[in-house]
Amino acid sequence: MNRRTKNIIGFLLIVSLFVLVLFTKNKQEKNPVKNVNVSIDATKGDPFMDDGDVINLVYSRYDTLLGKPLNNLCLSEIEDLLRSQSSVKNAEVYAEHNGNLNLEVQLRKVIVRIKPDSSAGFYIDNEGEIMSWLANYSPRVLTLTGYLTHYNRYLKDTIIEQDLSSHSKLVEDVYAFAVYVNNNPFWNAQIGQVYIDINGDAILVPLIGNEEFVFGELTDYEKKFDKIKRYYEEIAPKLGWNKYKEVNVKFDRQIVCK
Repeated sequence: MNRRTKNIIGFLLIVSLFVLVLFTKNKQEKNPVKNVNVSIDATKGDPFMDDGDVINLVYSRYDTLLGKPLNNLCLSEIEDLLRSQSSVKNAEVYAEHNGNLNLEVQLRKVIVRIKPDSSAGFYIDNEGEIMSWLANYSPRVLTLTGYLTHYNRYLKDTIIEQDLSSHSKLVEDVYAFAVYVNNNPFWNAQIGQVYIDINGDAILVPLIGNEEFVFGELTDYEKKFDKIKRYYEEIAPKLGWNKYKEVNVKFDRQIVCK
């Protein structure tokens, strides 16, 4: 067999393989959807949605997916629909040759809720992204309330009156503070709420005890928490746990008890 004949045979084999792949792919794409499988990673996010919520969301747009040819579906559109939900961090949609359509959803993990008195507010997740509040699930996370627009009282910006999420100073400070508290088992178990008073100071409201801790701005939190810990370990045991209602730790190198 000469070289020319070998080249022709090789070319024909490549063309045949290419045609076979196209035929198989075309046949698979015409296959109807037999099953819709939803997978939600429950270990990394909060359960704002379950399998039924995902199916209902998709079917509200597409009526149903079962029985539809795969080549009639735009999988990227389904992904975009899922990702448009504020609680969804990421979504992947892919089909298998056996007719299975897989919807893989990753949900956000929230670490703090910012709640004005006049609205439901919003969440901040563990990556610093803002997420709308949802009524169907309420995670037990740090909550920020009070005169929220007064935080950093030297900031003059009427926009934050209309959209608190645009208050970048508040959002950035709260996120950093919440990350620190969330990663510290003791303070995570102790601090459940932060209240912003009319002067713009953050007041820490512990879950145990009658004291409220004046924190000032939510910055230099390591030093301020060290002073609170000192109060717990040295001052309260000696002078009494119910002696003071307010413990101010916002001043440098001072603990002011009232």
